[in-house]
Amino acid sequence: MSKKLLLLALIFGNNLFAQINVKTLTLKTNDMVYDAFSDRIYVTIPSSNGSNGNSIGVIDPKTCNLEKTIFIGSEPSVMAISDNGQYIYVGFGGSSTVRRFNVRTLTADIQFPLGRDPFTGAFYADDIEVMPGHPETIAVSRMNAGYSPRHEGVAIYDNDVMRGITTQDHTGSNRIEFVNDSTLWGYNNETTEYGFRRLKVNIGGIAQGSVYQSLISGFYLDFIYENGFAYATNGTVVDAAKSPFVIGKFADVYGPVVYDKALNMVCYASNGSYYSSSSGIVFKRFYPNTFLEYDRLPLAKLTGAAKSVISCGGGCYAVNSADQIAVLRDPKAGMKDVLMGKPGLKVYPNPATDFVDVVLAEGVTVEKAEIVDVNGRSVFCGKPVDNRLDVSSLSKGVYIVFVTDKEGTTCKGRFVKK
Repeated sequence: MSKKLLLLALIFGNNLFAQINVKTLTLKTNDMVYDAFSDRIYVTIPSSNGSNGNSIGVIDPKTCNLEKTIFIGSEPSVMAISDNGQYIYVGFGGSSTVRRFNVRTLTADIQFPLGRDPFTGAFYADDIEVMPGHPETIAVSRMNAGYSPRHEGVAIYDNDVMRGITTQDHTGSNRIEFVNDSTLWGYNNETTEYGFRRLKVNIGGIAQGSVYQSLISGFYLDFIYENGFAYATNGTVVDAAKSPFVIGKFADVYGPVVYDKALNMVCYASNGSYYSSSSGIVFKRFYPNTFLEYDRLPLAKLTGAAKSVISCGGGCYAVNSADQIAVLRDPKAGMKDVLMGKPGLKVYPNPATDFVDVVLAEGVTVEKAEIVDVNGRSVFCGKPVDNRLDVSSLSKGVYIVFVTDKEGTTCKGRFVKK
């Protein structure tokens, strides 16, 4: 393989995404988290898995092997891990409780009830989030087991003690994400109000603030929060730094989402529709600033719909369905310059229609430019005219442009031809 084609294999996805290494494990799981300190994936294993059910499983992401299981409780479901890797908090389908798991000692810790309503009955954990910088404090979105809507308010717990003030029940925040230690965003995903809610935390508990309707519209959707933006499981992107508004959408995605902080990518394990994956699960990565797809990989060995996706280090991801887990490892992990391009080269407009300008740092002259398509074919080679390349005759698609200055240094960039 030529050096140029090898570089393209590192840069592009789709048919070249076979560079990603995929290992699978047959295991029934509900939820997953990753701890960078121990470099391990932790999963909740239901009773239907057999003798090691009702446990937390410990998986080595390098080998995708289940190293051990630890009993945790009846039908463990949702999980959340503290940012210092000290604790994992677990909700249950068979118990109206939350239990804490000590990651350092691999032992079950305190367990506490979530309360009950005289009419709707016991409360269960719908979502759990650990307060940033406070490993012993969590927010729990509570639900009942037999009514609709099932929401029973969000509560704050310090260790096993609930703060007195909770948000309202019935219509509220089924899904929650901390912004900081005093603010959460919540989303109502079970009535057509579709409210995106600002929640304020204080010493007395938690209270609902402003509600913004129909920013993220759809039943049973979830979202993550990163760098001031909310990324929803239907591809919607909300600028949530101040007063929230929709700024874009990732195309053709429906499924769990994670943000790869090391590579600055938004990653989806995309199903065909909610709880449906008739066309199979496809792992997709996107640039967060342009909403353009970077690459994709069908996960043919996973059956059913994707339940969750997590990042297990830069360029490492885990996806689970009902009966399998896949660990994806990008061999170019850590090579951010390959993904993002060398600083100093600007390629615009992007997407392009008739031309692109290729501009190096101020005072640096472009001596030669070459455009290469995804199959490694050179479609242009020559000197730009006033730093401009005519791309009007190119087919629609993604291209790499190699730019060489008078010192012989070559930089690369990426653009999309509309």
